[in-house]
Amino acid sequence: MLVEPLLSNQRLPNCVNPPATAGLGLLSAASWGGSDFIGGLGARRAPVLLVVASGHLVSLLVLLAVCLGAHLTLPGRHDLFFAAIGGFEGAIALALFYRALALGAMGLTAALTGLLTALVPVLFSLLHDGLPTPVSAIGLALGLAAIWLITHSPAATAPEPETTESSQQSSVPRPFRAFGEKDGKPQLSAAPTLTDRATSEAAFTPPAALLLAALAGLGFGTQLILFKFASGGGILWIMTSARAAGVAAMLLVLLVMPPKAVWRGFWLFGILAGSLDTVGNLFYIQTTRLGRLDVAAMVCSLYPAGTILLAALVLREWPSRRQFAGIILALAAVALLSI
Repeated sequence: MLVEPLLSNQRLPNCVNPPATAGLGLLSAASWGGSDFIGGLGARRAPVLLVVASGHLVSLLVLLAVCLGAHLTLPGRHDLFFAAIGGFEGAIALALFYRALALGAMGLTAALTGLLTALVPVLFSLLHDGLPTPVSAIGLALGLAAIWLITHSPAATAPEPETTESSQQSSVPRPFRAFGEKDGKPQLSAAPTLTDRATSEAAFTPPAALLLAALAGLGFGTQLILFKFASGGGILWIMTSARAAGVAAMLLVLLVMPPKAVWRGFWLFGILAGSLDTVGNLFYIQTTRLGRLDVAAMVCSLYPAGTILLAALVLREWPSRRQFAGIILALAAVALLSI
């Protein structure tokens, strides 16, 4: 079974297996999408940074207990180092993204971050691994277009300044009605109806927000590359190293920017979201072992579609026409990338 190495310390040789890469990539995307959905619900009740930090901490303790309890062999320092760097800088990128969202312009900010998250590893893979097959190249192009359509959901009005205590509980707005973010990945909202709204959100986009969004996207994309570099070792120890560095980074962020709201109501959502995110990361690392980095990163980066579908099924908040078209395009991209 392709998923068996996720529960062991088995090391697999790198190979090119498009169907397996697409399949595991979809599992990763589904896990990340579920994590974002639960994290978004938690952001309604507690400061989002606390939700993320608690998820990091609990998943770290579980991973550490499993690795020590099963007496798994430590991977090489090379793998642990790249995993730790990826976990640390990914958490810092998350803080930058929160700050970008706090400045407003949710739709364009999240779209820019989501696009760069996928584009950075794709460009790196093209330079490192060479050109993909023509069919895969078309699939990559469709995937980038799908990510833009899914993540870009403009708001109809200019963002209002945060002045109340409830608005200070999180640096993201209420989930699924505007863009948010959970654990290093942009989180989507689904518009209530299948209608497009012509807006002028670009006029409300501060340059600082776009700069921070771009830096966050570069950070998230770099994290995917670093996890690829670390994928040669035992997968559970690799994830433990990344989580440990991520916890350190989140604690640093909380010390610098402590939430002003009451610190309660975040543990349950943090544990659930952190667990799903960890599973998604494990599937992503395994995906990079079986195929090209660009294909793995592209398929896994389609996770916002899962968040939108969960919002529609559970909350009855339906995607816009733009997002619905992006989901259809994403399915076509995965089909081409699995050939």
